[in-house]
Amino acid sequence: MSTRGINQFICLLGALLFLASSSGLVIGQDKNSSSASTEEFKCPDGTKDSGSKPGMIMRWCEVWHDGRLLYHGPVWRWHRNGQMEGKEYYVYGAAEGEFPSWYENGKRSSLGTFSKGSKVGLWKYWDPEGRLKTEVIYTDKGNKRTDYYPSGQKMATGTSTKSGKIGLWINWDAAGKEKARCDYGEGLFALPNQDCEVIAKELDPKGFSPPEPVGKTLDDQHVEIRIASQVYGFSIPEGWVADVEAGKKEGVPVVFYPQGSAWRKSDATIYIRPKFKSGHTFSQTVKAEMDGFQDGVAEFHVDSGETRRLKTGQEYLLKTISYKPLISTDSPFSVVASNVIHETIAYLDVSENTVLVVVLSCSSEAQMKKSSPDFTSMLDSFRSIK
Repeated sequence: MSTRGINQFICLLGALLFLASSSGLVIGQDKNSSSASTEEFKCPDGTKDSGSKPGMIMRWCEVWHDGRLLYHGPVWRWHRNGQMEGKEYYVYGAAEGEFPSWYENGKRSSLGTFSKGSKVGLWKYWDPEGRLKTEVIYTDKGNKRTDYYPSGQKMATGTSTKSGKIGLWINWDAAGKEKARCDYGEGLFALPNQDCEVIAKELDPKGFSPPEPVGKTLDDQHVEIRIASQVYGFSIPEGWVADVEAGKKEGVPVVFYPQGSAWRKSDATIYIRPKFKSGHTFSQTVKAEMDGFQDGVAEFHVDSGETRRLKTGQEYLLKTISYKPLISTDSPFSVVASNVIHETIAYLDVSENTVLVVVLSCSSEAQMKKSSPDFTSMLDSFRSIK
């Protein structure tokens, strides 16, 4: 080809790249990559398209909803080299539908589905060479994970939660020979043997889950909380409902609210959750809990606290706090809510591993005063069953 012909070819290629970039599309190398797709980027009616330009690395649709600016519709991302990085879809800020992604070389990196902002069902993850690396089945009761060697041989399999491993985990060497196995049950305070230690340290997710608290209503008057082999009981305040399902995803085994109301929708709620000491003292655990909470709210106020005794004679630490919640947004910043939350918190040192945190949360000081007698009576009903 002559020099003139080469120059004409380069100009034509440059024009094609410009057109592809300005339309929100790029030219790819892998037929499995959506970068070779001619799929149209289209925002839903009533939303704003961020638009496209040469060299763009992101394009999205946005809409104001309930006073917040949210993603709504497709969100596409590109690597710096122009290769498609990912295609996402949102419904008023919540991820929804199939989410494919790719490496810079055009190879698929992951594929799975979101529902209402959470991963669901089977997700697959590949390495940059296109070899299957990990499969995870996401469920409310734990995520079933399988890791693979580059050869395709299983490396490990087991179930995990956001806090670590639970249930039976097995790992193999590259030849397919079993190396170790451990059953973490519903969570552990300590590892039972060296095989479990190997799995906990070497396999993702690192570590193991502490015991998952489980609430159980016995009748209209009593509720139990089981944490590993430990069981604790409380009486349900008269006129209140005990709910052992509403707080499960937040690690809260039981919540209480007035009859006719609901969790997170009442002017007054009580909830109980464990705080694990992880080798620290009671005082250190309470301080870490309070410091961590303060970092996530605004206009935080707390009293110095006082030590009281239950009717059984057991001591507990009582604190009262107030704060304004933070409302998350799609930007790096959060919005401070206008309402003030008032809470009374009781810390019970129940074992060498666990502090029970009992919280009365109210929308006003007047509601706090009204609900405090019920909170106190429930505290006084505390008993250690095992």
